[in-house]
Parts: sequence; C-alpha cells; structure tokens
Amino acid sequence: MLFLLIALLQTAEPSSQETKATLQSCETTEKGWVCHYQIPQATIVRPLDPAPPGVMALAMPTDPAPQPPRQPPQAPVAAPIDNRAEAARQTRLIARCADAKWYSPCLPGERKEAQILREAALNAATLRSHVTTLLSEKRCDDAVKTALEGGDLTLAREAREFCAVPQH
Repeated sequence: MLFLLIALLQTAEPSSQETKATLQSCETTEKGWVCHYQIPQATIVRPLDPAPPGVMALAMPTDPAPQPPRQPPQAPVAAPIDNRAEAARQTRLIARCADAKWYSPCLPGERKEAQILREAALNAATLRSHVTTLLSEKRCDDAVKTALEGGDLTLAREAREFCAVPQH
C-alpha cells in the first residue's frame, strides 16, 4: 500500500495553480500507517468581484436629477384573505389545532398559528357585529370610523358603500 501511495504521488502532475505535498516519512503504529507530508505554503489570491453573483451593479448618472422627498414607511396592514384555498386552510387549522390536546397530531407552530388566527377571527367578528349594529341605527359616520379604528379597511369600504345607497 505504501508503494501505491508513493507511486500515485510521483505520477500525479500538479496543475498550474496547485502545489505538490512532499512525503516526509511513514511509520507503522498500533492503529495503522501514519505518513507525514510537508505542504508548501501557498497564498491563493482571487480577484475581487466588482459585485457578488446575482447582484446587479447600477451605474450612477453623472448629473443626477433632483429626487422628490421620500415618504416615511408605513406600518404593514393585515390584508384580507382573498384566496379561498388559504381561507379554507386557515379554517381547518383553527378547527383542528386551536384547542388541541397534548396528544393531537398538531405541531407547536401549528397550534400557535391556529390560536393567533382564531383570536384574529373573533376580533374581526366582534368588529363586524359592532359596525353592523351602528349601521342598523343609521349612524354611518360612526360605523365607518369604528371600522377604520379597528383596522379593517374592507369593512369600512363596505360600510361607506352601504351608506351611499339610498335606504327606503
């Protein structure tokens, strides 16, 4: 085996950028052969990329036009569920995992998500009920204001449209 290793080391041609390790000695120990090699010091210099892969470098114009002032970032608003499949998934998740016992097949992340979704659904139902009560009392401005304060823009829009239709 030693001769095979030496033969391989001698016949292997290093490429132009590789350096060759030199066999110094080999000895037999209780656990098998131990060989010592001298590895020459090599410094690998790689040219710096002007931009990492996948990133486009943008050239700046020499005479930039004045830019309008930036608007401050707005807080994200929870969007209503438009996707029926996602709504069905969330309903099933709430039914299956919101009040799950320790032996149920729900994962901890699913239980947490189901509890958060159930709480959000209860809050939305309470808000809708309150806005509907205000609309039944013909207090349109208060209904729209309540829906906006609750953060439900769709409900506020529905209330405004309901108030715009002439009632008999």
